[in-house]
Amino acid sequence: MAKDKKVTIEDSSPETTTSTTIKSSLKGSTTTTPITKPTTTTTTIQFRIFVGSYEHNLLCVSLILDPTGTKEPVFQPIFHFQAHALSIKSIDLAKRYLVTGSNDEHIRIYDLQKRKELGHLLSHNGTITTLKFSSEGHDDPTEVVDKSGKWLLSGSEDGKIIIWRTKDWETFGILKGHTARVNDLAIHPSGKVAISVSQDQTIRLWNLMTAKKAAVLKIKGRDHLGQSGEFVRWSLAGDYFVVGLLNQLLVYKTSSAKIVKKIKFSTTLMCIDILLVAGKEWLVTGLGNGAIDFYDFQEQIVSTVEEDESKVLDSKPEQLKPVFELRGHTNRIKGISFYNEELPLLVSVSSDGKIVVWNLSEQVRDQVAIYDTGERLNCVVTSPESIEKMDTMKRRFTSLEDMHGEEEGGVSESEYETDGEEIQRIMKGKKAKKKKSKKTKVSVTLE
Repeated sequence: MAKDKKVTIEDSSPETTTSTTIKSSLKGSTTTTPITKPTTTTTTIQFRIFVGSYEHNLLCVSLILDPTGTKEPVFQPIFHFQAHALSIKSIDLAKRYLVTGSNDEHIRIYDLQKRKELGHLLSHNGTITTLKFSSEGHDDPTEVVDKSGKWLLSGSEDGKIIIWRTKDWETFGILKGHTARVNDLAIHPSGKVAISVSQDQTIRLWNLMTAKKAAVLKIKGRDHLGQSGEFVRWSLAGDYFVVGLLNQLLVYKTSSAKIVKKIKFSTTLMCIDILLVAGKEWLVTGLGNGAIDFYDFQEQIVSTVEEDESKVLDSKPEQLKPVFELRGHTNRIKGISFYNEELPLLVSVSSDGKIVVWNLSEQVRDQVAIYDTGERLNCVVTSPESIEKMDTMKRRFTSLEDMHGEEEGGVSESEYETDGEEIQRIMKGKKAKKKKSKKTKVSVTLE
């Protein structure tokens, strides 16, 4: 095992929980935004946004948002550092753990409560194209639940999908079958089945309980001959799944594994998702022209499906008009993340370097905050501000003088904590409460 190295992510954000003003995060700024106690039950929304960039960096910002829109949104940088040797291509988050995948073949694991890197997983040969934490045990499609993070699935350029058990980061199983790059994967709402799309032009379903192949589907149809699936998502109830091609979307019925609808787009598909917003199921598409389109999944997609697959394949794909469209980026959309706390918020990132936050409330449906990172962004996830507990937080500034280091002797930006024993305990899989202390072989390599 390599020599242990403690990695600490420094904090550059001013404290906001007890202060009566929100201070600007811009260096040298002396402006403050006063916080007044609301007269209604409406409170300030604060959450964190994590993005990975083409420039190898991992960036986290905290956004303070006024639901009434009367005050300006405030972004606070939390950390920004080079996380990989090459560009970051995938990211996901569950509970306290954040994982990133890169062209450098590494999956890096971060504990957000401790704000430290735990180590990295190195079992793939090629770019890590997709990372997905599990969210099993959820049968109600109208209920939005946090990911449990019991399992992590990673897909790569080498055609393999690896199932990681996150309690000790051991390999639970390796799903082999794709003969080319795995482009995307999705886990069924039940947590028992996964689906993947690959450059080999096949769609594969996997039994996660046995870590074995369940079915193989070949992408059919002369109007998209030679195209491979780039994206895949389950409907909220899991009774349909959608596969995104270059500029088309194929809708499959899960029970029959047959195509029931084809949809064509005028520009390139860059990302897709299916979200529950205000009790309604939406198909969301991020496009190459910087637009984000919303389609009513039940009314526009599955209400008029054709059960005879041969008829669907012989017919021309439909062109649907979105219920509404969001425009705020000047370049292709690379990733979206949904966050719902008082307001339904969508965070989008683009190659134009901007993080744009949208209010999806029916009476608004517009951008409410923009942050320019100056980097080409590839992926995004969001989390509550409470992801980092107060008792494990690093020291934060309480005044502009502290921020600028103007006090006598200066003030360091963070206090490093020594927690080598705790990291070793986690990585070695030892549990204090259990009597049996079997040593477990660990797949994580500390740097």
